[in-house]
Amino acid sequence: MMDNRIQRITTRIATVTACVVVSWFSGCQSLTSPDAGTTGGRMDPYRTTEADRGSHKANMPALLEYSDRVAEALVRQLADIEQIKNAPRPSVLELGNLRNLSRTPTQDFELIQHRIRGHLLASDFVPPRFKIVENASRMDRELRRVDAHGSDQTARYDADDIYLLTGDFFESARDNSRRYYFEFKLVHLASRSILMLEQFDWAQR
Repeated sequence: MMDNRIQRITTRIATVTACVVVSWFSGCQSLTSPDAGTTGGRMDPYRTTEADRGSHKANMPALLEYSDRVAEALVRQLADIEQIKNAPRPSVLELGNLRNLSRTPTQDFELIQHRIRGHLLASDFVPPRFKIVENASRMDRELRRVDAHGSDQTARYDADDIYLLTGDFFESARDNSRRYYFEFKLVHLASRSILMLEQFDWAQR
């Protein structure tokens, strides 16, 4: 009788131990599995979600792809623009004004404009030919913050040396269908000449 009771207890302990080991091992596998990066709410930023499909704003993954395309086009075309190739000194590239006539928040377009600048800074061609600068008023505020007794203005450049990356964004809505037209332009400030324009048409419902 006693032996049977001991045997049942021993069997129960072995079963519980086995369950714990299996659970622990499964947990360890999940931490090292290829899908571990998709847990905790993280996702591929280029993946369209149900929230994207249900939103009346422009599809964010499409905007990311568009910004990649603009950056690639800029790097490729800048090498062929005689005005820039033959300049006696490096030109200055600034982020220009964004005109947003869509229901998508302007900050979404600011996001992709900054992504384009990041791609340009990382390229081999652009930095030697362009001095890529930050917004002047923002840097003036920083200068006043860190150097209270110095100049209150950061460097300024000749308008003939400055090129702006500007953008215009439009939307046409019909019931649940929305059509967008976006364009980024590289504009010579002094002459207002458009040296490069990258268009993007997008429709969603």
